[in-house]
Formats: sequence, C-alpha cells, structure tokens
Amino acid sequence: MQSFDSNDLDRATRLYAAVADANARAVFDWFIDHPDQRAEGTAIASALGFSDNKLVARGTYAIGLAAAAEDRARPWHEAQMGYLMPGQMADLFEKARAVRASD
Repeated sequence: MQSFDSNDLDRATRLYAAVADANARAVFDWFIDHPDQRAEGTAIASALGFSDNKLVARGTYAIGLAAAAEDRARPWHEAQMGYLMPGQMADLFEKARAVRASD
C-alpha cells in the first residue's frame, strides 16, 4: 500500500472522518498533536486517560482499517520502541482535521 503524501488531503480528510470511535479518534489526535515524538502504547494510554494500553492498539487497528479502505498505509511508524507520526503526516492530518471541523 502507498503512503499518504502531501497531495492526499481529500483522502486524509475522509480517513479522519471515518474514525468514529472516540478512543481511536483520541489516539489519532494524539499522533497529530505530537509529531516526531516516539511513544509506547502505555505512555499514550496514560496521556489519554485510558485504563489499558490495549485501547491504543485497538484504536490504531481501527485507523489502519480505515486507511486501508483509502488504499493507503498507516500514517505513522510502529516499532518495538513505540509509535511515531512523522511531522509531514501530522501536518497533513492537522489540515484534514481542520477541514473536518469546518464541515
């Protein structure tokens, strides 16, 4: 699957809008608001007030499914050391969030 790029604002807006689950949306917003910041699921869960870091994993799974429906890869990196959304992706999805908020 292709990665999102700076020309994918329409797809990014559809993806952001497709994330209806409140926990998944909170995780997505956390990624957008913390560009280039690597964090483990437990740290994200704690920052969001989640009772369990499994809610972060479920959120990323839901977002990943929505991204796949747009024929795009997840807009963040996952590794043993945690999750990281690159600044370029955070900028794109910040714009998508703003478009969505104005609708």
